[in-house]
Amino acid sequence: MIIHEKSSNQVAIISIEGEVDLYNAKELKDILDDKMRKHQYEIVVNLEKVPFMDSSGIGTLVTAMYKLKKYHGNLKVCSVHGSVAKVFKLTGMESHLEVFDTEEKAVLSLVKERGSAE
Repeated sequence: MIIHEKSSNQVAIISIEGEVDLYNAKELKDILDDKMRKHQYEIVVNLEKVPFMDSSGIGTLVTAMYKLKKYHGNLKVCSVHGSVAKVFKLTGMESHLEVFDTEEKAVLSLVKERGSAE
């Protein structure tokens, strides 16, 4: 798994390449926790290049989202496809995590939320 980080409109964007599973989900968790330690509470996770994600990866995303909400932040997911989309549907994760078609739509959603909270 390779993780790329960037930002847009003060939103942290984490793009993942490769499988997210029990063996490397902690690496993703550590990066998300680090963002929160740095007071970055708006995060988009791009899963465009993730061919497989197991329940530990999904659990990591949901846990981070609930932690971010404590700080009035949020986590959005984008570019979910293939078997990852099936896992999201089967586990009902779409009712917990907001999933967007594109990174731009996910970032815009966070910017709009920020504007309505101010």
